[in-house]
Amino acid sequence: MDEIKDFRGSAPVITRQAEDAARARLLRAMREPAPAPRRRLMPRPVWRLAFAASLSVAVAVGGGIALTGDDGGRSALIPVASVQQLGERAARAAATNPYETVPSPGKWLYVKETIAPLREEPEPEVDRNKRTTLELWNSVDGRQTALDDGKGRLVIHEAGPGVTAADLAEAPVTPERVLARIRTAVAETPAPPGDDGPDEQRIVETISRVMNEQALEPEVRAALFRALPMIEGVSVKQDAVDAAGRHGVAFSYVGRWERFEIILSPKEYTYLGTYGETVATRTYTTPAGTREVKAGTPVVWTAHLRAGIVGKPGERP
Repeated sequence: MDEIKDFRGSAPVITRQAEDAARARLLRAMREPAPAPRRRLMPRPVWRLAFAASLSVAVAVGGGIALTGDDGGRSALIPVASVQQLGERAARAAATNPYETVPSPGKWLYVKETIAPLREEPEPEVDRNKRTTLELWNSVDGRQTALDDGKGRLVIHEAGPGVTAADLAEAPVTPERVLARIRTAVAETPAPPGDDGPDEQRIVETISRVMNEQALEPEVRAALFRALPMIEGVSVKQDAVDAAGRHGVAFSYVGRWERFEIILSPKEYTYLGTYGETVATRTYTTPAGTREVKAGTPVVWTAHLRAGIVGKPGERP
């Protein structure tokens, strides 16, 4: 009966072009001499990962990522009957505040994550066998981001326009309202050059980014989980693996060219990370020429390792 209640109880998702541009300027200042240009006509995951993989604060590591249990957490998987059921279970679990300290004005959210870096720029493929770990700090209002400048100094820049945790927390907080706000923000911001994917994919990626980088109130996080099943193209994947080797269950969006997964822990339904790969072969035109990206190419792989509320950039929970 509980399974039926879960299924039937489910409710029928920030653009950040300005922030990407600010990060690109910071990145160029942090890179070694003669770097490859960051902005190029390539798929969305490329410019996002190129930034993350190149931060000087990042520490490259090999395959020594800790797994959750002897089988990477596979034994803990709890099958879900549908994406609606996954959204409802995750929403109910989100009622518990994940932070030891309650977010409040003036506070910052510390985020630590690991990614699979690009194999070779400007190719979009990530290296499954390598990991890069990075740290960043975001103000709880979502308006500022602090990054290491490569010399041990933190540089704070404005995040630019887009949906923030504060925007999503404006009453009434419902799946329909948070989805509408994100959809509007995506529609009002031009897609990066070369990005001809549907709005739905940008919406799903925006929800993932907000969950990873912003201090969301429990009711906002719950509304986002309930909103994901409302997006056309989103389904459930029973066994997904994040960049730290942890097995979980995922919201999976499949579009014309890519599949993008938001991976949750199988018991607590907390955010674990993302995975994305191409689902069709495409030919891209870039300043460096024309190149083909084959179907099945992994283009993003991340793991959310730690997050917590701190008093200022540079502090860790």
